[in-house]
Amino acid sequence: MTPHRVVYWNIPGHAWMYLPFAILVIVFGYGVYRRYRVWSIGQRRPLGPLRPRLGRLLRHAGLQSRVVKRRMQGYAHVALAVAFGLLFIGTLVVMLNSDFGLPVMQGAFYLWFESFTLDVAGLAGIIALCVFLWRRYGLKPKGLSRQWPDFFVPFSLLVILITGFMLQSLRIYATHDPWGGYSFVGYALASLWGALHLGIPAALVIHRSLWWFHLLLAFSFLAAIPYSKLFHLFTGPLAIFLSEPTRASGLDSPNLETAERLGANFLSDLTVKDLVDLDACTECGRCQDVCPAFASGKPLSPKQLILDLREHAHTRPSEPLQLAIKDETLFACTTCRACQEACPVDIEHVPKIVAMRRFRAMEEGEIPAGLAEAVQGIEERGHPFRGSQASRTTWMDGLGIHEWEPGTPCDTLLWVGCAGAFDPRAQKAARALANLLLSMGEDVQVLGRRESCTGDPARRAGQEYLYQIQAQQNVELLQQVAPRRIVTMCPHCLQQIKNEYRDFGADFEVVHHSEYLSTALITGRISRAAGGKRVTYHDPCYLGRYNGVIDAPREVLAGAGMDLTEMPRHGTDSFCCGAGGGWAFREEGAPRVNRLRAKEAVDTGAEVVATACPFCLNMMSDGVRAEGGAEVQDIAEILWEQVSSTLVKD
Repeated sequence: MTPHRVVYWNIPGHAWMYLPFAILVIVFGYGVYRRYRVWSIGQRRPLGPLRPRLGRLLRHAGLQSRVVKRRMQGYAHVALAVAFGLLFIGTLVVMLNSDFGLPVMQGAFYLWFESFTLDVAGLAGIIALCVFLWRRYGLKPKGLSRQWPDFFVPFSLLVILITGFMLQSLRIYATHDPWGGYSFVGYALASLWGALHLGIPAALVIHRSLWWFHLLLAFSFLAAIPYSKLFHLFTGPLAIFLSEPTRASGLDSPNLETAERLGANFLSDLTVKDLVDLDACTECGRCQDVCPAFASGKPLSPKQLILDLREHAHTRPSEPLQLAIKDETLFACTTCRACQEACPVDIEHVPKIVAMRRFRAMEEGEIPAGLAEAVQGIEERGHPFRGSQASRTTWMDGLGIHEWEPGTPCDTLLWVGCAGAFDPRAQKAARALANLLLSMGEDVQVLGRRESCTGDPARRAGQEYLYQIQAQQNVELLQQVAPRRIVTMCPHCLQQIKNEYRDFGADFEVVHHSEYLSTALITGRISRAAGGKRVTYHDPCYLGRYNGVIDAPREVLAGAGMDLTEMPRHGTDSFCCGAGGGWAFREEGAPRVNRLRAKEAVDTGAEVVATACPFCLNMMSDGVRAEGGAEVQDIAEILWEQVSSTLVKD
């Protein structure tokens, strides 16, 4: 006899199930429409190339690459997703067999997939749900809420799976199914009914009643999905697909002349992607766990920001966003993008925050003290460092570097940046970099008095109008210079000239000094040294997370003979120094973000804390000085000290 089983065994009148199914479809459909109605008011933005988006969708949704970073709950989440995916396929097989008359539930496929594999899936789902409940209500981590839906959702799924196994076991028991052993979980439970001497008539009654309960519970659960955070099953992949597929993507460049409003203060000012993000949030708390503002006690939780916006979108969609998000929340952000790196569904927190900052800054003139002065300095002096007595060329006195003159060719243009020119500590790093370049025989030129701020602090502060003026002026100047390459020591300048200036016609070869020096070491243009100190490296957010430059600074330290020991959080998971988003120019109360990061560095026992950003250099110097125990240097300073006597020219 061919292995098989009778579909809808012991369920007379099973056709009545299509009535609650119809109700399910209507309720589910209305829930989706209710969400779509909010999304549809958002601003459209071009999708761009499809291939990288599909690749990101495969990695983050299919392979769940970010979910599994937290091993216990990550693997449990993958197990649950795979389990319900297989069970859904199993349900489709039943439908094909019963409603379309396709004889698929028989033979080896029935035994190994519909029986054995689905039992494995159901058991894995039960284990995963128990892990979730134990973690949330046993371990009680701070990032997870414990409201009634947080218990009801996994508990309902657990009941659905358990009743499914009970139905299977009652059928095997009552029919003496000769192939019941392949359904190993149901078969084990069937032996329990035998041990309890359950009568067949009673088994039939229990099975029939339990079948309808199981069906109605499953239908009710499905109908509730668009009204709960479980809707991330659909919105999560959609949010991932709509997200910017490249790490270096920055902020949009709105047309300020045609914009109805400067910045965002209504849902209609946000993008469709922004609004989908609100419904994609799983409330997992990963963003909050890595946020430097939240860790230092500031009034910003990336998770709560998204939840507040979601609540606003579905209860007061026509009212100003200011009712949901306060100024102190918006301006607490360092724009480090750790939240976006951690989010398993690619929610873009920073663009929303900056869009709302733009409204506060340009429409209402609300910018925090310190940052407002820095923005004013960019407008009046071309740099944000108030009180500086230096000029754009003070840092290079005695080095023999030439300023570019119109009409002359330029091979290597060193973009110094405002910090390298005006900040005393960063000037030392700039001189070390210049010495390295000159010692290699490079034809290095600088813009000197012609160089002006890239506008990055203004853009992150929300003053988009000033930013666009700076960007257009700088792009026009650089196009006139036409350098073969641009080298910069500032990751913020790198992000602007290499990536965000593309909106203004820029197309230059721009490299960070860590990349340039690393290449020089690999090619032998700089000789390697030995016998260096023990060092730990702090990854700047705008270098590592924004631009993916992780290995190059470490190669420079290795070339300098340094013994590297990593902090627990490094690479794309690095913790912010606290300077981004304009905080380099603001007074910060305790606990300071840089102190939190400095403690991590000092705790490694390293003699030197290295970094590759002038703002990180200042913040880490201040923090480590307070914590004690190490020297802070830029990688260029370290390399220049170690190998200055052995440099070889090309």
